[in-house]
Amino acid sequence: MKRMVLLNPGPVNTSAKVRNALLRGDICHREDDFSRIQRNVREMLTDTFAHNDTHTAVIFTGSGTAAMEAAISSSLGEGKTILVVNNGVYGERTSKIASIYKFNKIELVYNWNKLPDPDEIESTLKAHPEVEVVAMVHHETSTGLINPVNEIGGICKRHGKTFLLDSISGIGGEEIDLVKDNVDICIGSANKCIQGLPGLSFLIITRKQIEKMRNFPVRSMYLNVPNQWENQEKDGTPFTPSIPIFYALEAALEELRKEGVSNRIARYKKASSTLRKGFKKLGLRLLLPEELLSNTITALYLPDGVSYQNLHDHLKKDGFVIYAGQARLKEDIFRVANMGELKRRDLTNFLECLGKVLGEVGCRL
Repeated sequence: MKRMVLLNPGPVNTSAKVRNALLRGDICHREDDFSRIQRNVREMLTDTFAHNDTHTAVIFTGSGTAAMEAAISSSLGEGKTILVVNNGVYGERTSKIASIYKFNKIELVYNWNKLPDPDEIESTLKAHPEVEVVAMVHHETSTGLINPVNEIGGICKRHGKTFLLDSISGIGGEEIDLVKDNVDICIGSANKCIQGLPGLSFLIITRKQIEKMRNFPVRSMYLNVPNQWENQEKDGTPFTPSIPIFYALEAALEELRKEGVSNRIARYKKASSTLRKGFKKLGLRLLLPEELLSNTITALYLPDGVSYQNLHDHLKKDGFVIYAGQARLKEDIFRVANMGELKRRDLTNFLECLGKVLGEVGCRL
């Protein structure tokens, strides 16, 4: 089968070690064999991205949205309010989840090509002491924009608010220190910058926050964070997990730790620089100014007269998968991600192919 180079923001191309981990055989999730793997994965997550003495990890079988919903639904006390910072598709998703649970909500909405205003967030917290949680996206995958985590985390700390961060497409690929950035609840996924396989998501959460959550109303059976955590702390699980994906996540975390988080970030940054230089040579226009861009996603305007589907289909024939714009940007842009196990030749071959395809479809740049 022909290898496809996945230039979409997850699932990503994975290593042979991660793929081969799926072949380790069948085990029961009630046996010590699985308990050891689950314990190891949880410890690696906290040790890699935070500190085991201050933070803990909770793993869910489900996509990143499962962990996001778990975090939001479990983080608010009775009658309290969540402040949602919304400047993209995933900020909108956070807001929608809060509405589904009928939470009291304040929403600060910004243009998708703009950073949130820290002064407005701070003044909102001063005016609304009933706010308990501030929720923000780290990396807005819809545009490739990186939000100011450290600054907003500092504001939350000054006002005694819980800082809930969706870092599903950020953690492992962007600079972040959960302790210094005052992140109380960090949401992540196995299949993006950690380079595992889809099917598991997780929270890295302060132990203090877990204790607070245990006093909040239970709003979900499957997605209740304290219930999952209490079982996992005892090396158990309340429901049947995706055991093979645990195998793959364990292997992916071992690879990440061997490479080093800072080295992976540097690798991604170098890859995105290579791609962006190539895009400029091809005359393609970036959606965002480069100073706002992440290390792993570049959003580009579609050339005049070229549809996304046509561009996608031509590139896929040559073994490259790109990604469409979302929501209001669906007809205007395409996105290229450089997460995952990609080699320099994958990037240069893609740029060469992209130039050829743009010539074939007769685009006007």
